[in-house]
Amino acid sequence: GYTETMFGRRRYFEGITSHMPHIKAQAERMAINAPIQGSQADIIKIAMRKIDEYIREEKCEKDARLLLQVHDELIFEIKEELLEKLSKEIRSTMQTILKPEEIKGVPIIANGAVGDTWGRMEEQK
Repeated sequence: GYTETMFGRRRYFEGITSHMPHIKAQAERMAINAPIQGSQADIIKIAMRKIDEYIREEKCEKDARLLLQVHDELIFEIKEELLEKLSKEIRSTMQTILKPEEIKGVPIIANGAVGDTWGRMEEQK
């Protein structure tokens, strides 16, 4: 059996037909989580691509770059002069990957934090 993400990406579960109860139970748990976690992974990858396109269009590749992606988090290094403009675009992009009718009443909310170091990060309003 398999499940699909909101974007049609499939994940197969061979253990779902196992005669061993613990293998079958594990595959069932994974099959339940896969559409949610997989769709989130698809959303973040689409957001990364769109943000990269925006940065290139604005010709600020030297002043803004993606450093790290961890689960549903994107970490950028951005020149201070571009911070306000780019952070608004990044947040907007992440929140609008899906159309309102596709999210079935569950909003996608992107928060941001800014700081010179990891220890000095402050929530951005």
